[in-house]
Amino acid sequence: MNRETTLQPQASETPEEAVRLRAREGVRVTWAAVAVNLLLTLMKGAAGWHGGSQALLADALNSLADVGTDAAILIALCFAARPPDRDHPYGHGRVESAAAFGMGLLVAVGGAALFFRAAGDLWTPRPYQPSPAVLPVILAAIALKEGLYRATVRVARRTGNQALLANAWNHRLDVFSSATVLAGVALALMGQWRADALAAAAVAGLAVWVGGRIVRNALDDLMDAAPPDEVVGRIRSAIEGVEGVHDVHALRVHRAGHHLFVDVHVEVASEISVADGHSIAHQGQDSVLSQVEEVSEVHVHIEPHRSSNP
Repeated sequence: MNRETTLQPQASETPEEAVRLRAREGVRVTWAAVAVNLLLTLMKGAAGWHGGSQALLADALNSLADVGTDAAILIALCFAARPPDRDHPYGHGRVESAAAFGMGLLVAVGGAALFFRAAGDLWTPRPYQPSPAVLPVILAAIALKEGLYRATVRVARRTGNQALLANAWNHRLDVFSSATVLAGVALALMGQWRADALAAAAVAGLAVWVGGRIVRNALDDLMDAAPPDEVVGRIRSAIEGVEGVHDVHALRVHRAGHHLFVDVHVEVASEISVADGHSIAHQGQDSVLSQVEEVSEVHVHIEPHRSSNP
């Protein structure tokens, strides 16, 4: 018994159509990210070259790298939308976690490299004299990336897509990065080189922390880590509330992309018929699917109830 977890299918909409709808939302917002990042690459590169700002040129390379990560997200979304098949009975959702892992790793490694560079500049600053004309370009970049972050995180949370959420945080880190460039250019115009390096080190440290978090969450999904106790508790309560259920044990939950799959053993009265036991199993499935929207599929194993279990 399957159901789309976050985007609920309408009465005339099959679960497969709901999955495709979810993928289309992610593809649309990611194509918007590709367009914005290409525009920012050209804007920052031109302004940095003509305005004499090394920091803005480096930020242009960062935007160009973001185009590559957006392309990886598009590939992941196309694979994740594929329905289950013989070789992948639980679907292809985990490609989202794999993409999130790669993105988180890139964010963390890039942040570490920036941190060490900024730390070096605290002792051996590299002064430059940019043009004040680059300031409007940086402000426009901050506004565009903040708008892109908000649009992406909204779609990611509505669809439960971890890779999109990781990309949203990548956009937010770009906002901080551009803000650091803005501070760096302003301070460079005033000759305050070390303050610029200190701000860059702070943002780089944040990038390492966020990237590490993304990697950890993606690894949890790839290694079948259990969901939070609160989610497991709601699943257990939904099954225990079904009439005829005497006990619930061997409750296991694992994630594949944005889907949760439940496997549970339920004890019923030993004297009831097979048909009645089958009916209780279906009621347990329906109860979980209706009360815990994160769950996509439930397998209920019926066992005879005993007064004491070994």
